Amino acid sequence: MHNITLNNNELSLRCRLQGGALLNLATPDGVNILRPAINPLAEPGECALFPMLPMANRVEGNAFHWRGKRISLPSSPYDERFFLHGDGWLRPWTLEQRQPDSVTLALASVLPGICRYDARLRYELQGGTLLATLGITNTDDQPFPFGLGFHPFFTKTPAMTLWFEGNGYWPEREHHLPAPWRDTLPAGWNFSSPRVPGDKWINNAFSGWPGRAALHDALDGSIVTLSSSADILMVYQPDGSDFICLEPQTHPVNAHRQPGLPGLAILEPGESLTLEMQISRTVQQGAA
Repeated sequence: MHNITLNNNELSLRCRLQGGALLNLATPDGVNILRPAINPLAEPGECALFPMLPMANRVEGNAFHWRGKRISLPSSPYDERFFLHGDGWLRPWTLEQRQPDSVTLALASVLPGICRYDARLRYELQGGTLLATLGITNTDDQPFPFGLGFHPFFTKTPAMTLWFEGNGYWPEREHHLPAPWRDTLPAGWNFSSPRVPGDKWINNAFSGWPGRAALHDALDGSIVTLSSSADILMVYQPDGSDFICLEPQTHPVNAHRQPGLPGLAILEPGESLTLEMQISRTVQQGAA
């Protein structure tokens, strides 16, 4: 399995072609910004970061109607009910370009009877920032609703606080699908002021996200900042986990089954959609 390492004075990462995933993102002195993979052959969900395409998360019933046709999505080896996170995180990508501080991967995918697309994924180190850019192009002869996302696993400590803004959320119901949207956030999940996320289950998408979130560790003074062009933030952490996932998505969960296909981009043949994300780490002056 082909792995690629990038380094500069402030960051290092390892990327693998399988799934276009990152195996780690760390500082030169060994601070893991993202949860590192146990080994290079780790399962996709055990990696530090992976892309989501041509959709993010799940579609109820694993099917939807599109222009008078029922679209039945494929099965997934990681979810018996859903085409979870699409197929981009499961397929081998090819190395298109490599520079000392960046790598560009390419993927051509055909989902018979559903869609056909080309994708480009670029990881670049700029000082203390990782820049990730994911692009998708409709290569079929018919329009199709596409969505993109990134699924990073941020390292979390007990003292770490989380901050981000939003104007509502979708409660979780059975099979990890969203209940109707609410414009009032539960007190425990309102992160408009920094608060410790704790170690209890969270699996919700937040709307009205202005594209910025921050994790602050008071013990070492570090601040990990996530920025993105997306306006949906999916937050996921299992019970008792030492990581938290802050996932920028172009669309809410189950958007394919919602009126107006919110957030999905209906791409005509040859049209493209791009999602950008940045992850940076700084340490406050005077911190140990």
